[in-house]
Amino acid sequence: MFLRVREQAFNVYLVFFGFRCALIGYLIYESIFLPRIIGILMAFAGFGYLILLWPPLANYLSPFNLALAAPGELSLVLWLLVVGVNVERWKEQASAAPGLPG
Repeated sequence: MFLRVREQAFNVYLVFFGFRCALIGYLIYESIFLPRIIGILMAFAGFGYLILLWPPLANYLSPFNLALAAPGELSLVLWLLVVGVNVERWKEQASAAPGLPG
């Protein structure tokens, strides 16, 4: 019984993680600090996790729905490790923001 509850709890966690990935994808897409393609890939990753909201579809697409998440998450991690954030744009935005020091 506890193993079934653990499996269901993990799927609930993955659904919330899917919402997180979709929101991060949207924010990356709208920002100017990271490439928009990473935002699109992260939104697809969120969609892959959100498929778990409907278990029959998730069981049918079982290995492929979570494989949708790999390109988005890996591209974000690799971009931040290798290239990072565009510091010039960051400072430009920080100095243009009203009411913020800097």
